[in-house]
Amino acid sequence: MPRRMALQDLVATTLDDRSPSAPVVRLRIAALVAAQLFDYGTFTLMVERHGIGAEANPLVANGFAVYGLPLVAISKLALVVLVGAIIVLLGRGGPGRAATPRLAGLVAVLAVGAGLVGGLSNILPQ
Repeated sequence: MPRRMALQDLVATTLDDRSPSAPVVRLRIAALVAAQLFDYGTFTLMVERHGIGAEANPLVANGFAVYGLPLVAISKLALVVLVGAIIVLLGRGGPGRAATPRLAGLVAVLAVGAGLVGGLSNILPQ
């Protein structure tokens, strides 16, 4: 039972609006979602206009060729959930570990940057 209480306490502190870093965490997650949606949206436009051969990432191109757009959407959603969880967990301390907000910020910046680079590579002339 103590382990369950520790998990509930961690969730409560993560979602606590009075925490001074809660707005920062929300901003990081919002930026992550926006950048990845930008990448996804420009991907769909690029594929419609130029075909899947224009995709620079061979994993995405092969996945799309075999399974279609649902695979890309599910993969993008899984990426946002995974990286978002990493950002939240790094930004908050937990039982027996200290918070590392700078590392959480670095992960957020890298993920947002990757989404923006991916989106721009989809719309810029090749």
